[in-house]
Amino acid sequence: MIQKRLGDMVNAGNNFLITAEFVPLPGHNLANFEKFLHAYPQQREQMPAGFDLAGVTIPQSPGGIASMSPADIFAVLDKKNLWSDLDVIPHVTAKDHNTDALETYLIGLQKMGMQSILALTGDKPTKAKGVFEVESVGLIEFIKKLNNEAFAKAKPETFDQVPQFYIAAAVSQYKYTEAAQMQQYFKMKKKIAAGADTFITQLGYDYRKSQELFQYCREEYISVPIFGNVYFLTTMTPAPRLMYQGKLPGCVVTKELFGQLAAETPAQHLKRAAVQVAMFRDLGAVGVDLGGIFDFDMLLDILNQAEQIGANWPEHKALLDYGVKDGFYLYDSNDNRRQWPAPPKTFQHRSYNIFHNALFEPGKWFHNPVKKIFSLSKSMRDGHGTAEHFFHAALEKPAKSLLFKCQDCGDCFLPENFGICTLGRCEKGLSNVPCGDANPDGTCGNNPDIPCVGQLVYEAAASEGSAGLSKLIHQVNPPRNPQLANTSSILNFFFGRDHAHHIDLIRVSDNLHSFIPKVKAALQTLNDAGPNAFTKPSGALRYILSLISGQALSNADYIFINLDALESPAAIMPGCIELIKRYGRGVPPCVDSTSAVNIESALSVWYKNKSSQSITPPMVRISNRDTISKCAPLHTRYPFKIIVAMEDTSDENPAAELITKYGFRLEDIFLELPVTPIMKDIPEQSQIIGQTHQTFKALEKIKQNKSLKGIKTIISLTNCCRSVPGRSIGICRAYLQKAQGHGLKAVITDATQNYGLIPPADDLLQLIDALAQQDGTENNFNHARNLMNNFCQANQKTKTTTASHKAPRDKNPQPQTETIRKKLISDC
Repeated sequence: MIQKRLGDMVNAGNNFLITAEFVPLPGHNLANFEKFLHAYPQQREQMPAGFDLAGVTIPQSPGGIASMSPADIFAVLDKKNLWSDLDVIPHVTAKDHNTDALETYLIGLQKMGMQSILALTGDKPTKAKGVFEVESVGLIEFIKKLNNEAFAKAKPETFDQVPQFYIAAAVSQYKYTEAAQMQQYFKMKKKIAAGADTFITQLGYDYRKSQELFQYCREEYISVPIFGNVYFLTTMTPAPRLMYQGKLPGCVVTKELFGQLAAETPAQHLKRAAVQVAMFRDLGAVGVDLGGIFDFDMLLDILNQAEQIGANWPEHKALLDYGVKDGFYLYDSNDNRRQWPAPPKTFQHRSYNIFHNALFEPGKWFHNPVKKIFSLSKSMRDGHGTAEHFFHAALEKPAKSLLFKCQDCGDCFLPENFGICTLGRCEKGLSNVPCGDANPDGTCGNNPDIPCVGQLVYEAAASEGSAGLSKLIHQVNPPRNPQLANTSSILNFFFGRDHAHHIDLIRVSDNLHSFIPKVKAALQTLNDAGPNAFTKPSGALRYILSLISGQALSNADYIFINLDALESPAAIMPGCIELIKRYGRGVPPCVDSTSAVNIESALSVWYKNKSSQSITPPMVRISNRDTISKCAPLHTRYPFKIIVAMEDTSDENPAAELITKYGFRLEDIFLELPVTPIMKDIPEQSQIIGQTHQTFKALEKIKQNKSLKGIKTIISLTNCCRSVPGRSIGICRAYLQKAQGHGLKAVITDATQNYGLIPPADDLLQLIDALAQQDGTENNFNHARNLMNNFCQANQKTKTTTASHKAPRDKNPQPQTETIRKKLISDC
């Protein structure tokens, strides 16, 4: 029996897909599941043509009431061999688990054979305190990283067998204030960027709102497949009453619909569900998630009626015309998008902006003087002690609690949320608001006495005009650091302990490089697959996507791509750039090639259907003069940043030709300096100046050259750790910190390693510093040699080469002192 997989069926696009949703009966009784699953094998041939039952979805404690876990339900029924060929799609929520527990749970689901999941924030628990360490966006990112890690461990011949979660997410079109609805659409985009593969709508009975969702997706070029949510709403169950009373947040049953249901027969209730199925099918959904049904016969009845209704569903639209009177609709009766004036800034918002700009914007107003005052106290610098405790407990905590309802998380997101504390004002304490629970009037679905905090954030953003809304659309907050709870968020910010800490470093993430054997194997498979290689699902394609999304999720500034090791790189360069455009979260490519044809092809695809003003300029890495003369003129048509390898570190003005002849600006130019592996940088004689010393001196020289102000320096970081006997990542950290001290602004490296965020070990920093001081004098030579010997001896148990597989791309290596390197290895 062939196991159905939701993702495969969606990608095939052969039929309109149905997933049936069930929850246990009272007393955790699974009789409804069993009855449906017993009937499926006998009656599946009765499904109307064009419809296919893909699987069963299982909610996780709906309404926040403790219930059987979807994994346990699956296991119980699997023992009875009831699932047949159906896929099982458990809901996975963040309400009960921290990320460690989520990973444990997800591993268990995968080991049981479940690979399709619906990732949700989850309903607020009715009794216990919810966890919500992450919410839906953070959960999707977390699952996507697990997918990427699975590919990182796989061998090329097993790409097609690597387990990958197919991630469904939720979106609601049934919101009736501008703020609540637009936040749902914005969060939909954030979920797509995080890695959502498909969407299932929330529940409502308003055909205009469903039309709105699909029109919005067309206008915004959102092509992610959507399942409509259809629920058999009948007075034979308490569901209508619970939805009407707001006890199932996010499900919209208006007073008019609730009253109408009582006057209808069960047959009319069935017809409403059938019309809903027909509507979603006609609007372009890939399927529906059908809930509230009693058995398989009822599913067949609804689908047969839907088939008969077909595209004529508007004749029955009165059954789905239960929106909110005077509610928000994005489009007018002529399908034109409405425009609304920006709300005025509140006094609190204005006051917060003034206060924030005065104290927390580096280089502005009082920021530097205040930081200097704080720095006088070791207690404040370290984040503990008497002074820190007094400042936090006596000053900061009372003030922020009064002004912002601060919950003392120590990792403050007020700047990202326009001066609104989502932890203090949100019933779930989410880092990325909103969830889908808001009531039609914009109040919180879990506490109707307060506004949904997502609404407040939207209004604050909208008051700042297009810039504020643009920030809101793209802003995705990481999870709060739980280790900072009950500490001073102000001091954590000033001294780089919170999420806002970032390094002044441009990262060009270089995983997508055809000189890496594993990457080359996948790219060659795509190259050999022909014109459908980038649209037909395959293990090789999923692996390349994992590289792209992994770099984007790690906040790379550019996604490096080099296809030169392939037999015909020109054939797949356009497809690879399209993948970066679609799955790279807006991160531009850095195209590295010796072929001007390949570079021009990549640039043309990147700018296809986009103006140069509406797209982030890509980067081009050029390693020889001939390629510069052919590619630099493209800059006028396709604006790009350029990396140029410095052939001579003593060159006084290495960028002169790019500026005078080709019109590049200084800020568009990156000068790449050579990096010699530290194992090859002990000269045979003390009088010879070390290569590391020369590189760092060149960095400093460029930094101090006023005529080169604006130009950035860049290195291929992992070259420094080639052939080291161990601790390659630590070596890179130390080398980077030292290089930054000499003026380095950018690196080509693996962004997932987060180089620059974790301090290097003192002994490795001393080693790199010794190499940097190796200026040809006897004392410095001996000092560097002794530290290198100590390093080798300390790591002798890991003699095998541990240099990153992402490092070996230097086609023009510096002169090597192989004899000394071998002697050092033998010494240790």
